[in-house]
Amino acid sequence: MSAYNNNYLGNVQSNLGSMLDCGVNTLEFGMRDFYNMFLSSDMSDKINKGDCYTICTLGGVELAEYVVCHAMNNSNFIHVRKASDPAYNQQLSDAIINVKSAEYWTGTVIASYAWEKNISYDELDRLIPIEDIYALYNDFKDADELMINIRLDEMLKSASSKSKIKTRRELMGLSQTEIATRADIPVRTLQQYEQKRKNINNAKAIYLVNLSSVLHCEVRDLME
Repeated sequence: MSAYNNNYLGNVQSNLGSMLDCGVNTLEFGMRDFYNMFLSSDMSDKINKGDCYTICTLGGVELAEYVVCHAMNNSNFIHVRKASDPAYNQQLSDAIINVKSAEYWTGTVIASYAWEKNISYDELDRLIPIEDIYALYNDFKDADELMINIRLDEMLKSASSKSKIKTRRELMGLSQTEIATRADIPVRTLQQYEQKRKNINNAKAIYLVNLSSVLHCEVRDLME
């Protein structure tokens, strides 16, 4: 059962759509960079849990501002400009949300599908990266929700058969050889983990630490 009533889903869709449109088209972050900032903030968790203030009171631009401010205090996002930057504040003040943009559409689809499947935004992104949903825009922007969900169900089924380590490697656009070299593990061993012929849960501690470092995640994110 989802954390909040269907009556509030429209609010969440609008907020996530507006947040992404503002983050990408107004504040000029890359889609992946900005969405990672959102996922790392407590805002995604609050929405997942149905926090009333977040869902009913904050707007998309306010969400984008919160996400950026949170990222400023996270060492993983040192490139983020300070909120005291006059240009940054002016951009937020001048923000006009384009409800026809691919970013807005992507946010609404993510909100709807995560609610439908009762799945967190982190988990959904692991299984179906935001870039893959964004790529559906041209073909599905005029489709009804049922058709979009059928396509996402197909993508979810395909992704569920993948190991977590393979999903993360592909998301980074790196080959098995590149990951294995950086993590200082045999390529064959990495292949066996990806194919689930070896249980990643029983991997050497040093392998797990090295892989999590290379893949920019926690060790627990690699466990099956």
